[in-house]
Amino acid sequence: MTNKNEKICESFSQIMWHDSKLLGLHLVKDPDKGRYDLQLDLNLIVYSEGKIEWKRQSALFSNCRIVLADLDLLGILLCSGDIGAATCHVDPVAFEKRKRDKAQLFDLPQSGNPLDECIGFFFEMIPPGGQLIVFARDFELI
Repeated sequence: MTNKNEKICESFSQIMWHDSKLLGLHLVKDPDKGRYDLQLDLNLIVYSEGKIEWKRQSALFSNCRIVLADLDLLGILLCSGDIGAATCHVDPVAFEKRKRDKAQLFDLPQSGNPLDECIGFFFEMIPPGGQLIVFARDFELI
């Protein structure tokens, strides 16, 4: 757990995720850097001058190691893409063990993108929309 990861989680946790909307997702391969990035297109709830407003932004998860999507797209459509909750986990190994427990089953070379250098991000959609789990090295709103 690094100070950088704690700052990323702090920034992630300050976003008003509940009832913000998932509009789209893009998994993008960067062959030059040998990695995948995940971009979520969002309509985020923001408070401005004492009132609630919506702001379109994208969340970029850079250098992803694992993306686990269990999304019921009909459920997401029926619930307008609403996000129920989102959390960030600075201990990715423990988080992976609780949510997936497959990283240790394979002898993948850890030099490329070690799981313990990632951060775990968890999105729960409004039921029955499902969930999205991302293990990535970095996160930012763009």
